[in-house]
Amino acid sequence: MPGSRRSYPCLRAEEAASLAKILIDQNIPKRVMDWLKQKGFEVVTLADANLRGAADIKISAFAMQNNMPVLTQDVDFAKMYHTLYRHKLAVILVNTKEGTAQSIIQALDKAQLRLNLKNVQNQLVIITKRRIRIVS
Repeated sequence: MPGSRRSYPCLRAEEAASLAKILIDQNIPKRVMDWLKQKGFEVVTLADANLRGAADIKISAFAMQNNMPVLTQDVDFAKMYHTLYRHKLAVILVNTKEGTAQSIIQALDKAQLRLNLKNVQNQLVIITKRRIRIVS
């Protein structure tokens, strides 16, 4: 049905395997989501997952259950990776001073040249304008 929301915890195996899904935290601008879609990602928002306003720990649990990385600007996800979910949760932390859609897209675009963001699994990837750090 057009406009209806998918229930992501129940993806069929063949559908899940064909998609490069990424869970988008609430602090990521819509323009970044549009850019990700153009790059071949299936963007899953917190609203899509019925997690709007949810605690980070619930968001992390959903991401792990559905095997998708969390794209965020929130360093709390990096802290959770280190303390609770090392080798279980995938986090892509974009850390630009501006935090604007344009600066995030530029950082992600530059990172894509060195790292396939579609293959981030059970790692913490910290992306700044100047460098990429991968913690596994």
